[in-house]
Amino acid sequence: MGAGLRFAYRIIAPPEAAAGLINTFYLIETYAPRIEEAIPAYSAQLVVMIRGRLEITYADGHTERSGTLVLNAPQLRAAQCVIEGPALIFGASLTHTAWQELANLPADAVHDRLIAPETVLGPEQIAALEGAAAACAAGKTPPEALCEPLVALVAARRHALNPGHRRVVEAVLAWLAEGLEPSLGALQASVDVSPRQLQRICRRFFGVPPAQVLKRFRALRAAMVLAQPALSEEVRAQLLASYFDQAHLIRDIRRYTGRTPSQIHPDLISSGLLDPAAHGEAAAPIAAAKP
Repeated sequence: MGAGLRFAYRIIAPPEAAAGLINTFYLIETYAPRIEEAIPAYSAQLVVMIRGRLEITYADGHTERSGTLVLNAPQLRAAQCVIEGPALIFGASLTHTAWQELANLPADAVHDRLIAPETVLGPEQIAALEGAAAACAAGKTPPEALCEPLVALVAARRHALNPGHRRVVEAVLAWLAEGLEPSLGALQASVDVSPRQLQRICRRFFGVPPAQVLKRFRALRAAMVLAQPALSEEVRAQLLASYFDQAHLIRDIRRYTGRTPSQIHPDLISSGLLDPAAHGEAAAPIAAAKP
C-alpha cells in the first residue's frame, strides 16, 4: 500500500470449493491509526483481524469490539465501524445458507451483532485460525493463505440444512437476480410452499419477509450503481427510477448503507464493500452490467 493512501481494499474470488458458501473474500489494509467507516447491511461475515481491531456500533445504538476472530451476524441495517490501525483484515462474505450451516442461528432472531466465536466454533478451529492470523502478522504467510482454512471451516457444514428450505432460498436468490424490480407474485409462483411458509423461511435466512428483502436489495443495488461510476447510464436510470422520489431513495440508501447517495464515492472502504461480487446472486443484475 502506498504511503499516501489511507487504506487498500481488494476483492479475492473464492475457489470452486467455496461455491454456494462464500460470496467473496476481501482484504483491507491500513496504516492509519483510526478510520471511521460504514458497513452496509451485509450477509454474515467471518473475519480474521491479522492486525488491528474493530469497534462496531449497530443501528440500535449498542457498540461491540472485536477480537482476532470476528463473526458478524447478518445485518438488517447498516452499522458504523471504527478500524483501529494499523490494521490488516481478511474477511469472507458468507452466503445465507452457509451462515445457517455454520451457526444455525436464524437471521430474524440473531442479527446486527457480533457472535462470540466459541458459541459457533470448536476450540481447535479457533486455535487454528488464530495461529494462521499470527503467522500472517509475523510475515510468515501471505493473507491469501487464510482462504484455505476459511473455506474448509465453512465447507464442514456443522449443521444440516432442510432441503426444502434450501430450495426456497435458492428460489429467492434467483428471483432477485431476475431483474431490478421482480414481482412478489413471481416469487410465490416459483416455490412449492404456502405464502406463510415462504415468509417464515425468508425471515430465518434473510431476517425479513420477501417484500423487505427486495427493499433492502433495491437500496443496496442503487448504492452499488452510485459506487460504480463506470456502469451504463441506462442501468443507472432504470434502477433509480424504481424509487417513488428522491426522498425515498436517500432514506433507504442511508438505512442500508449508512451513507447518503452524495457520500458514496470510490475513496471509501464502504464503497469497496458495495462491489456486486460481495453480495452474491442478488447483485447479479448489477454485476452483469459492469464493463
